[in-house]
Amino acid sequence: MEDEKKVEPEYLKGFNEGYIMAQHMPELAEKLAGINSDFIRLVGFKEGREQFQIEQTKDRRPDWLKNDRFTRGQGKSTPSRDRDIEPDKE
Repeated sequence: MEDEKKVEPEYLKGFNEGYIMAQHMPELAEKLAGINSDFIRLVGFKEGREQFQIEQTKDRRPDWLKNDRFTRGQGKSTPSRDRDIEPDKE
């Protein structure tokens, strides 16, 4: 079970390099990510670059799309939620 959680050091180095390079030198990171290889460090590089891109996409979203709509609204009352229902008059 613990073996599944361990990350290879070469993969981790590549992931961190890909993330940082995508942040500071996106053109070079894109060229390096285009290399076809199965080296574990390059796989980590590509995934680190992708992670940075995902985070950048989330940062550009409007606030109402960033957070979970259901947890954000809890505790706040809406007009229809607090409206009393009057019994039918006979």
